[in-house]
Amino acid sequence: MSSSPFVVKWGILATGNIAEKFTKDLLTNPAVRDTHDVRHELVAAASSSSASRAQDFINNCGGPSSAKAYGSYAELVADANIDIIYIATPHSHHFQNGMLALDAGKNVLCEKSLTVNAKQTKKLYEVAKAKNLFFMEAVWTRCF
Repeated sequence: MSSSPFVVKWGILATGNIAEKFTKDLLTNPAVRDTHDVRHELVAAASSSSASRAQDFINNCGGPSSAKAYGSYAELVADANIDIIYIATPHSHHFQNGMLALDAGKNVLCEKSLTVNAKQTKKLYEVAKAKNLFFMEAVWTRCF
């Protein structure tokens, strides 16, 4: 086992209820689950309505003062410090938001349901595979 944990740097795309639950769980010390080889950091969050809404989200989740608040999803995916984007928008927007993140070279964990049809899911999978990026549907109570 490594002496220092692998750090995963997250960007949260959308600031609703499920995103808040996910982020609070994400920021729980992994040692309480007897996990010592990984640590999660909240780098940034974005709200489609305003940067102040994103800042409120970060504060409500207990995020670090260093976490950035963005007022657009494009700003979030452009942040070079983010390793993976968690998409928590309504499922009707998952394809568009997933493509935005993948096109920016980001790994993606996308809330369920993944897309509205198989064609969209296949396209996201193909883009992720071509760019060698992680892409997964977030059945998150099984992932942590």
